[in-house]
Amino acid sequence: MGLFKQFKDMKNVVAAAPGMVAQAQQTSAAAQAYAAQQQAAYGMQGYGAANAYGAPVATGIAADDPRLAPIAGVDLAMYARISKAASQEGLNVDGLILKAQSFGVPADAWNEAATGWPARMRGDTQLAVHYGNLFGQV
Repeated sequence: MGLFKQFKDMKNVVAAAPGMVAQAQQTSAAAQAYAAQQQAAYGMQGYGAANAYGAPVATGIAADDPRLAPIAGVDLAMYARISKAASQEGLNVDGLILKAQSFGVPADAWNEAATGWPARMRGDTQLAVHYGNLFGQV
């Protein structure tokens, strides 16, 4: 590629930059508006963690919600605790099972919970956010 072609391409990128910045700002504003809308919709119930800006994240899930029923004896908080420990330590599948056992969770129960919790959260944004809050707190 010739030097003049590179200069022309650089000029085009520089010319496009303000538009890209404006688009990013619009996307950010839309995301903030959506977050405010969700907060208004779900109210103050279920606050427990903070988002990247330090603001609480509403889940709207009560402690007695049936979606929080343990899977194979592993509640969502324990699932988050074990998952976070495993991710921080970079464990493989075998190491993850050993980590679960160190928390008192038998291998077969962990395998069932490790399959069941993601399946339960799939498509349930509210539950997934609740899990994210727990993961951030443990």
